[in-house]
Amino acid sequence: MLIVEQHYKPGGYCTSFERNGYDFDVGVHYFGGIKKGILGKIFKELNLISMIKLHQFDPTDKLVLPDNITFVRANANDTIKEFKISFPKEKNNIDKFFKYILNSNFLKVYSEVKGMTFEKLLDAFFIDFRLKATLGVLLSNIGTAPNKAAAFPCIVLFRQYILDPGYYPRDGGIQKLPNALLNIFSKHGGQIIFSKKITKILTKKRIVIGVEIDGQTKIKANSVLSNADVIETMNKLLDIKSKESNTIQNMTPSPSMFIVYLGLKDIDLNKNLGNNSNIYYFSSYDVNKYYSFPESKKRIHHTSNSIICSFPSLHSFCLHNKKHTASILKFADYHPKKIWEKHKAIYMEEMIDKLCELIPSLRCHIDIKFAATPRTLSRYTSNHKGAFSGWTTILHHMKSNLLPQKTSIKNLYLAGHWTTTGYLPFGGIPNVAYTGRRCAKLILDDMKKEWTYSEINP
Repeated sequence: MLIVEQHYKPGGYCTSFERNGYDFDVGVHYFGGIKKGILGKIFKELNLISMIKLHQFDPTDKLVLPDNITFVRANANDTIKEFKISFPKEKNNIDKFFKYILNSNFLKVYSEVKGMTFEKLLDAFFIDFRLKATLGVLLSNIGTAPNKAAAFPCIVLFRQYILDPGYYPRDGGIQKLPNALLNIFSKHGGQIIFSKKITKILTKKRIVIGVEIDGQTKIKANSVLSNADVIETMNKLLDIKSKESNTIQNMTPSPSMFIVYLGLKDIDLNKNLGNNSNIYYFSSYDVNKYYSFPESKKRIHHTSNSIICSFPSLHSFCLHNKKHTASILKFADYHPKKIWEKHKAIYMEEMIDKLCELIPSLRCHIDIKFAATPRTLSRYTSNHKGAFSGWTTILHHMKSNLLPQKTSIKNLYLAGHWTTTGYLPFGGIPNVAYTGRRCAKLILDDMKKEWTYSEINP
């Protein structure tokens, strides 16, 4: 078994890095679905629970809108109570909504909402536009507006993240997970090559026979699993035309992010924030606007009225010399390099200004600051235009097996947030892990080898 990784460390968006003594997470801010969800079941199968000591912080998320603050708690019942406190007139409807999305009859729910947007689902339960907007803010995790997002994947999102959220490694950052997985892979005889790129997937009579690395080294293989950007996989790496290359022409990638990283000194973040939660800070209840931005090849539209803030240092038990870190995230378009060079610093300062509305004294504690543009994310992860969640979670992408893990090219498989399983067309750690596990079974089935694990459902 061989992994070829184009970066110098494993993990993609689920990585951490150090800068001037400060520890940052690239994008993932916590794990969800550990107690009853997909990720927890996979953790148990691989004995990751003993390898990655997780703790669950509480509250996990603070949703700040113009005249309302609602908390997402570690316990699902406590989260439901928080929504009832914020929106007392909708108490009964809140109970009905959460009971519905937690329904154990998953297929029944799927059949009822498969042609529905999340906005339509909310309209079926609620009257208060503020409550619907607050729930819509949480779709920031998949990058699709409530009026466009398919309802069913949003229900999966709520089950995995919002109702079982906030798990973080006690003694380190998010990098702990890919490092642990690599350790397991190596113990089972697997090898990994870092800082190398697959430049071609080799085929013979429409059957995969191997790969080419950096345009030079050719390696034979009975099966190839691509966890890379499927647009690149099908249009650039594969040396023949595939059914999937036609399919993706009518699909829309998710947006990217502009991320500001701050190293903070001589500040008690917990005291300033009142808790250690992530913050969704929205200046308007028209949350659909947050997920779209005018296209322009000449300038970046600075709309930092809404941001997501994460504080990795508050969640780790091994804070280095009390050096706190913060990340400020905002959806952004790819844009040419010259445009980002011109506007990057301006955009960064606007986002810092927005965070300073929550922490007025923040600026005088900033030790280092730097930003990652969509081009940065694309360079380090090779995701198409820095897309942070694979495909957008829209109804068009809900067609069963639109991009199946077992492709039309024999012995070529797909995993990660660029594949779809019919009802999970979006990224996130639980669902990416699910596609990896499912792909392992598909490969073993084709090799006529036994799969010893029981089936799990999202």
